[in-house]
Amino acid sequence: MTSPLAHIGGFVVTKENKHIPETLRWLDYFYSEEGTKLFFMGIEGETFEVDENGDLQYLDKITNSSEGLSMEQELSKYITWLGGGYPGFVREATFKGAESLPSSIEAAQKLEPHMLDEVWPEFTYTVEENSKLSGLKADIHKYVDEMQDKFITGTEPLSKWDEYVKKVEKMGLEDYLEIQQAAYERYKNN
Repeated sequence: MTSPLAHIGGFVVTKENKHIPETLRWLDYFYSEEGTKLFFMGIEGETFEVDENGDLQYLDKITNSSEGLSMEQELSKYITWLGGGYPGFVREATFKGAESLPSSIEAAQKLEPHMLDEVWPEFTYTVEENSKLSGLKADIHKYVDEMQDKFITGTEPLSKWDEYVKKVEKMGLEDYLEIQQAAYERYKNN
């Protein structure tokens, strides 16, 4: 299971890069309002315009391709966000994909009262933690998923809950939680 917030690896800088500070400044630009606009909308007058309400809209050549291409196919000539990971924020004003359709926004508004207060990205672990966690995670997640299904469908009675908890504890739950807590503390302190 991954975080609904973001993916690690939307952008990678390796030791081979001879201009790391410059690359990171360039990357950071895509988190700005101006960078987000460039990344998702392209260049004003070439791929989008600002309408009378101040909203960004793709030009007709993008939305109604003279070559019979889809909007995404037409956009791919100008911008790179179509497919794959990327650094930056998706904002309603500058992202014109399915998530910004009126029906999608209405659905999101209905869900808003039930949304989490805080969403964490996937944590990163030390080599030692990762080594220990991989075995624990495989066993614990498999068993928890299996039992969750059984409890929900009623094939396992809730009277066996305490047995279930004891088995998860025997599988190394305390070690698993210690690793997660350490990763959370690193995340929180960064």
